[in-house]
Amino acid sequence: MRVRVAALGVAALALSPFAIHGQSQPAPAANGAGADPGPPFEESIVVTANRVESEADTVGSSVTVIGSDEIERRQKTTVLELLRTVPGIEVSETSSLGKVASVFIRGANSNQTLVLIDGVRANDTSAGGFNFADLLTDNIERIEILRGPQSTLYGSEAIGGVISITTRRGEPGFHGEVQGEAGNYRFRESRLLVNGGSGRFDYSTSISGLRADGVSAASTRLGNTEPDPYSNTTLSGRFGAGFLEDGRADLTVRSIRGKAALDGFTDHPVDDLNYTQDRHLLQTALQLTKPLASWWRQTVRLGADDDRIVGHDPDTFFNNYDILSRVRDVGLQSDLRLAGNDTLVLGYDGEKRSAESRGAYSKDLSVRSFFVQDLWSWRQRLYLTGGARNDNYSNFGGKTTYRLTGSFLAAAATRLHASYGTGFRAPTFDELFYPGAGNPDLRPESSRGSDVGVEQSWMKGDVSADLTYFRNRFDNLIDFDLTTFLFNNITSAKSDGLEATLKLRPARWLELASSFTYNRTENLSTGQPLARRPRRRAALTAALQPTDRFSGTLSVFAVQDRVDSSGQPMDNYARVDLTMEYRVSSVIRTYVRVQNLLDRDYEEIPGYTTPGRSAVFGVRAGIF
Repeated sequence: MRVRVAALGVAALALSPFAIHGQSQPAPAANGAGADPGPPFEESIVVTANRVESEADTVGSSVTVIGSDEIERRQKTTVLELLRTVPGIEVSETSSLGKVASVFIRGANSNQTLVLIDGVRANDTSAGGFNFADLLTDNIERIEILRGPQSTLYGSEAIGGVISITTRRGEPGFHGEVQGEAGNYRFRESRLLVNGGSGRFDYSTSISGLRADGVSAASTRLGNTEPDPYSNTTLSGRFGAGFLEDGRADLTVRSIRGKAALDGFTDHPVDDLNYTQDRHLLQTALQLTKPLASWWRQTVRLGADDDRIVGHDPDTFFNNYDILSRVRDVGLQSDLRLAGNDTLVLGYDGEKRSAESRGAYSKDLSVRSFFVQDLWSWRQRLYLTGGARNDNYSNFGGKTTYRLTGSFLAAAATRLHASYGTGFRAPTFDELFYPGAGNPDLRPESSRGSDVGVEQSWMKGDVSADLTYFRNRFDNLIDFDLTTFLFNNITSAKSDGLEATLKLRPARWLELASSFTYNRTENLSTGQPLARRPRRRAALTAALQPTDRFSGTLSVFAVQDRVDSSGQPMDNYARVDLTMEYRVSSVIRTYVRVQNLLDRDYEEIPGYTTPGRSAVFGVRAGIF
C-alpha cells in the first residue's frame, strides 16, 4: 500500500490540473452565483476566493474548481464522490449511499468546513457540520473548494476552508434531457432536466428519483448481513432575469428528500431491522445584482436554509428524534472600483439561526457581520488582497478576523502565491444547550493558518505543476470534558503539510492530472494524530476522448496512515473508478460507471461496510 501511495505521489510531480492564464485586474462582480465555467482542467475564473470574479492567477489562496464539463464527464451521483480527488481534502463516509458523510480540509474538523449552496450557508446549526450524504450532482454547474482560514469573507465554520456549490444557469433556446441508470445493489435512478432561455429570461430545472438496496451499514466483517436501503428525491431550479438594462436577478431552489435505513450500536455497529431516518433539506436564494455606476456594483442576497432530520425506531428510544436546523440571512455587497488597479469590497451579512431538538431544546440567535477587503495590483504582475471582518453574536459578542493574500507572476510562466488568515467557529446549539452536556459559557474555536506555494507552467499550459506548503493552528477546540461531563474549550491542535497538484496533456484527446497531499496533524493535549485525517493521500485522474463518439475517465485514489478516535489504526486503501461513454447519436448517449473496479475489501470507517465493486449502466437522451 505504501508503494501505491508513493507511486501516485511521484506521478504528482509530472501532472497538474492548473495552468497559467491571462493577467488582469478583476472587474467588480456579483457575489457567488453567476460565474461561467471555463473548459475542463482550466478553470480560469474563481469567485469564492475574493467574493468577486478573479482570474485564477491573481488569487493568492489555494482554490480548486470543478466545472460543469468535469461534472458531466465523471458521471458521479453525489457531490461527495467528486471531492475525493481534490488536494487537501479527506472524505469520510459511513458505509454507502445516504449514510453520514463528512469532509475534512487540511486537518480541520468536519464542522470547520463551511458549505455554501448558491451563496446560502448550509451547515447544520445544531451540530455544526454539513452532511453530504443526500447532496446529488443534479443541476450543479460548478463547485469551488477554497482551502485555508476564510472567516474574513464568510464568518464562522470557515476554519479549514469553504466548499461553494452553484446551480446551473439556463442556456438560450429550449432543451430537455431524460436519464436513466440501473446497477447492482438494486441501484436505479431516473432524472429529467429542462433548461432554456429567451431574451432576458433563463431557467434550469431538474427532478430525479434514486433508489438502492445498498449493503449493511454495520460491518459485514462482524457478521451483519441486512441491507440498508436508501431513496432520494431531488428537485432543483434556477430562474434568472435581467432588469433595468444591466441588472440581474437569480432565484434558486433546491429540495432534497432522503430516506435511509440505519443500523444500531452496542459496543460496535450492529444490524437494526427497524431504524430509519428521513431528511428534508430545502434551500432558497434570491440574488439581485446591479451596476449603479461605472465604478460601483451592488449585490443584494436573501437566503433561507431548512434542514430537518427525523429518526424512527420502535425498538430503541434513543433512535427517535426530530431535529430542525434553520438559517435566514440577508447579504449586501458593494464592489467599488477605486482605480484601474484597485477594487474595494464592502459587505454586510445578517443572519437569524435557530435549532430545535424536540424534547431537548429550542433556541435561536442572531449574527451581524461587517467585512471589508481591498484588491490591489501592480503592473499586472503583483496582486495583493487584505481584509477584515467583525461578526457579532447575540449570545457571546464579537469576533474579529483578518486575511492577507498575494500572487506574483514572475518570468518564464512562474507564479508565487501565499496567504495568511485567521478563522473561528461559533459553538453550536448542541454544544451550548443540549440537556446535561451543553455549556452556555463556551468560547468560539479559533485558528490561524498560512500557505505558500509556487506554480510553474510549460508548453503553453499543457504541462504545469504546483507545490504548496500549509500550516494551521487550532485553539479553544470544543470537546466533551469527562471531568465535568460538559462541552468545554479544552483542546488545541496543529496541522501542516504539502499539496502537490500537477498536469500533463500529452495529446489533444488525453488529459492526465494528479495530486498528492502530505498532512501531519497533532492533538496538542494528547500528542496523538487527529482522528480520520490520513498522513498521505494521492489521486490520479485520466480523461480521454480518442473519438467524437467515445470518451472515458479513470480515477485512482489512495489513502494511508489514519487512526480512529480511539487511536487504533484504520484501513489503508486504494480505489479505482472508471466511467466510459459512447454517443450512439447526436441525442442519445450510453455510459457505464464502475466504482471500486478492483473490488477492494476495506472499511472507510471502522465497523461500517464499504461496498465492493458497483457497476451502473445509464442512458441519456435529448428529448427536444
